[in-house]
Amino acid sequence: MSFTERLYTETKDAHKIVDRHPFVSIMRKDEIAGEMYINFNKICIYELQQNLALKDVNLQSRLHRDIEQPDIYINDHLNELLILCKQYPLELEYMFKIGLIKGGNMLKKYIPKHAHKFVTFNNPNDLFNDFKNYLNENVSNQVLFIKNVNDAYKLIKLCFDEFYTRLNNKLYIKHHN
Repeated sequence: MSFTERLYTETKDAHKIVDRHPFVSIMRKDEIAGEMYINFNKICIYELQQNLALKDVNLQSRLHRDIEQPDIYINDHLNELLILCKQYPLELEYMFKIGLIKGGNMLKKYIPKHAHKFVTFNNPNDLFNDFKNYLNENVSNQVLFIKNVNDAYKLIKLCFDEFYTRLNNKLYIKHHN
């Protein structure tokens, strides 16, 4: 079994909890929730791109998204997740980019049109396979990598809990001082 097969197997339960979160369901019907979801991804990916340095510069270039840091409410859980993005950028790059690479076309059905370019990649199947190969060849501490991915999914679930609550209570989704 390759590392990425093991990674998928040992993180799929945590991933399912996030994928089945009520916030994700609302995002499919509510434009504001879709905007929150995109901004959540953007702020995490922005942080990752500030900290990630792959050995394969070409792969890193293909994974790169041209984005600015969005104005989004940063709750305590999101702050913790952003810290993980700094500490473990490869693990979280795996989570966020694989999600966009594999789910970008589906996401386009639910998110604002201005975000469509953000969620789609050129030659996504090739990029997916190249990134998996990179991980298989370059991750030395597989146990820690898997633990960090599972921990990050738990934080994402907590972020989604708060986003869901904020949406239901019609609280501001952007950070205002």
